[in-house]
Amino acid sequence: MTPSPSASAPAPALPEIWLAGFLKSGLGLGESSRLIARSLEAAGVPVVTQTWEKTDVSTVPFENSGASSKTIRLTTAADLGISILSLNGDQIARFMSGEGKPFFENRYVVSIWFWELEELPARMVDGFQYLDEVWAPTPFIQAALQRHCGEVPVKVFTHPVPIPLGDITAARLRFPFEGRFVFLFTFDFQSCVKRKNPSGVCEAFVQAFPEPQPGGPLCLVKSINGALHPIDHALLRHRWAHRPDIIMMDGFLSVEDRDLLTWRADACVSLHRSEGLGLTLMEAMAVGKPCIATAYSGNLAFMKEEHSWLIPFTRVPVGRGSVHYDAAQIWADPDTAAAAAAIKEVFSQTPAVLAKARAGMDYVRSHHSPSACGTGLASLLHEAKGKKPRTRPGITPPARAEAYAALAALRKEQEQTPGPVKPWQWSAALRDIRKESARTARMERRALSLTLSSLKQMDEAHRARVADLQRQIGRLSDQLTEVIRRLPGPDPQ
Repeated sequence: MTPSPSASAPAPALPEIWLAGFLKSGLGLGESSRLIARSLEAAGVPVVTQTWEKTDVSTVPFENSGASSKTIRLTTAADLGISILSLNGDQIARFMSGEGKPFFENRYVVSIWFWELEELPARMVDGFQYLDEVWAPTPFIQAALQRHCGEVPVKVFTHPVPIPLGDITAARLRFPFEGRFVFLFTFDFQSCVKRKNPSGVCEAFVQAFPEPQPGGPLCLVKSINGALHPIDHALLRHRWAHRPDIIMMDGFLSVEDRDLLTWRADACVSLHRSEGLGLTLMEAMAVGKPCIATAYSGNLAFMKEEHSWLIPFTRVPVGRGSVHYDAAQIWADPDTAAAAAAIKEVFSQTPAVLAKARAGMDYVRSHHSPSACGTGLASLLHEAKGKKPRTRPGITPPARAEAYAALAALRKEQEQTPGPVKPWQWSAALRDIRKESARTARMERRALSLTLSSLKQMDEAHRARVADLQRQIGRLSDQLTEVIRRLPGPDPQ
């Protein structure tokens, strides 16, 4: 197996690096996987990649982003290699028990995790037991992971940014918007509408500009997967339908159009309640756009007061209606009035505003370039090389089946033992029976232990599913209440 050649000489003394993830996905985890691979290769570390295309009822229906990615069929290396999994904690066990098994055999396993809140759900905590190390792309995520990691080290790394290709001239040709000033907010309906808070952006825009102005600024809310959340999508559109200067655009764009839309924006806004990273903000900053965002969570890894417009907030409970998060968890409620003031300031396009945006561009390009981030990732790999992998639990269904098959073979063998036993053979026969009984008991204990472990996993998965369903019921109830509230009243008699 020969990895693709890298741009520069390979880093010395590193073992073979394998990376697995959703490399063909157009969503955040897929983009992160591709960026990690490109950054390592930019630092001279060749990477062998494996695309995983997990599908089940709880999985986001991935759409190909059009970005290139390679897939290499793996063979187990003889030396102690390092595996990097761009997979969250609740995905590790399934990957390990299937096609990802070679990634765990005689290899030191690192996983890159994303999460958006201060506390981890139980379904993610379970993933620590299979790993030797976890990498977090922001200090915010690192802090959440360290509360539950036990002896597994959690290290923070600097996440790379893909600089959108294009220029302002091409962007204005592709997305003219009548030459008006555009405030852009992008989000995925699958990533929890309540957390992304598109209505908060619209409210701040309306406070900044109480009346639509001919030729005035526009608020562009660009989303994906609206069809998968038709009620949320319809409520959002209905709420702001009276404002012609608020434009809703839903659907996947090509990579080229996505980049040009970022170039076309005159400013970007995210009044999120919490973010793990905030990659779209980072991309906008990389091309010099003024960025306004809540001063909370993962985006603070690259957004600073000196080059960003950070909005104060109040810590509040998540509450009911967020499918992915427990109601008792905490996140931010951004200050709408402060956001409106920031929007008006950015719209002024004064020299100070433009200088601040340029400072943000310089910071992101210097600190989050693929080469700079690749060097940091390579350093983490050098720290990991030669470390002995932890003992991992063998509680997958194949292990249980194997134990029961061996037990059945032993019993069949015992049934075929010739008899009866002569009196002078009793002593030796009793010793043989005792040995066979002890052997049978050991195998039965192993089979039962593996079965118990699997049942515990199934129980935890069932409890997580029940909790998810309860959150979905709460969200649907809230949506129904909102729909009824917006229904027109009876005609006057």
